[in-house]
Amino acid sequence: MARHPDEIARAHVADLLLDLGARAAGCWWIAGTMLEQVAFVAGPTLPKEVVQGFAEATRSVPLTQTGLGIVRTAVEGTVTVSRTMELPADSGSGYWLRAFGVERSVAVPLHDSHGALKAVVSVALPEDPRDDQAVADRMLETARMWGWLV
Repeated sequence: MARHPDEIARAHVADLLLDLGARAAGCWWIAGTMLEQVAFVAGPTLPKEVVQGFAEATRSVPLTQTGLGIVRTAVEGTVTVSRTMELPADSGSGYWLRAFGVERSVAVPLHDSHGALKAVVSVALPEDPRDDQAVADRMLETARMWGWLV
């Protein structure tokens, strides 16, 4: 029996989470003036209330909410690295990175075969020796194999 597209997207995001050793990973479509969550996967160490809170808060996000790295990536079309210690603790990415107990997040824009920006994929990483570009390159390499996305 064929799997539902949402299940396939979730499986791909889960694979990315495992591949990069992330605490959380997600993918969002760009839909007009909104980001719409396609899949969000959390690692087993994240508290249930944090997982539920983030999933709900990012289910549908206006592109005006630039305190989130995923939104900045969607708006600017470039990789966004959000570092916990450089962000305010009470809102946006700074709040969620602290809730996840991670050092940084990396959000990458995904383009279709015509170069149009279509989606954003993001991972939340604990302390990790890889530089930002190496992480972003790996994310793009992985996402290119997702035929349903790019």
